[in-house]
Amino acid sequence: MPKNKSALERYYIIDDCLTNKRKRFPDKIYILEKLHDILQEGISESTLHKDFAAMKQLFGAPISYNRYREGYYYQDENFSMSKFPLTEKEIEALDFSTALFQKLKGTKMFSHLENAINRIIDVHRISKHIGKSESQILQIEEPPAMQDNGYLETILEAIVQEQCLKIKYQPFNKTVKEHHVSPYVLKEYRNRWYAVGYSNLKKEVLTFGLDRIKSLSPSKEKYISARDFNPQDFFKYSLGIIQRHAKQPERVVLWFSKEQAPYIQSQKLHHSQKLIKEYTGEIEIELTLYTTQELKMTILSYGNDVKVLSPETLQTEIKEIIEKAGKRYK
Repeated sequence: MPKNKSALERYYIIDDCLTNKRKRFPDKIYILEKLHDILQEGISESTLHKDFAAMKQLFGAPISYNRYREGYYYQDENFSMSKFPLTEKEIEALDFSTALFQKLKGTKMFSHLENAINRIIDVHRISKHIGKSESQILQIEEPPAMQDNGYLETILEAIVQEQCLKIKYQPFNKTVKEHHVSPYVLKEYRNRWYAVGYSNLKKEVLTFGLDRIKSLSPSKEKYISARDFNPQDFFKYSLGIIQRHAKQPERVVLWFSKEQAPYIQSQKLHHSQKLIKEYTGEIEIELTLYTTQELKMTILSYGNDVKVLSPETLQTEIKEIIEKAGKRYK
């Protein structure tokens, strides 16, 4: 049994204790005894406090302590985890995600994920009060349908369990190669998933598009741990998924029209973006990153509303691409 499964069982037992109308404000001793009676094994007080924290984080449980009554209670008397019914498959998914959260904790990715969970919980509560379904009050952009090769879950499990994988991988317009990969993180970009991990073949950390994996299976090779690997550092100078660690990032200066400027200022192109000039609604921004194909495509997507001011090499490349595109319409 996964160790997180017993944790989820404890959450529901604790919830029963806190919603028991016959026993208001149960203390730690009462809750610990209930856990022992039902699970046939005890837990420490520190584990109980960790369970309280997890319930607050995952379910928004409003657990509080009443000093006068010397016991615990829900600040919202109507709260109950029974209002979040889960199937067995959903429970297993939540068990797995709990372990995954520990891998992500302290990263920006975890912060974004935590915010998303809190928003969904809030929507759930609001919909109960106003009588509308979630789809009526929260519209989320649906990504285009993708071919599901089933590798996402397998790679997630390998990351958590630190399992090396044998991957047959074929980049676009290239031959298939076999890699033994120690996966570290999964990254989503423009509705495509990528696995980042150490390749025994190339002796370096690489990025693998899941849609280009031809086959995947457990490897007998030893998992190469990377305690110092940081996803934010790995993609620090990348716009999207491509990185060029062998090269130095460049200072890129872009001009944007007054029509496009508000959008660029409200949603940055890259975390390094800085405003260096603003006049009559037009702006100039500075980026520090690798000049990759993704950067060029992003610049071109803004059409006449953008101009590359520097570096000169990038300015020339964009100009040549636009000239070639113009010739196609002659």
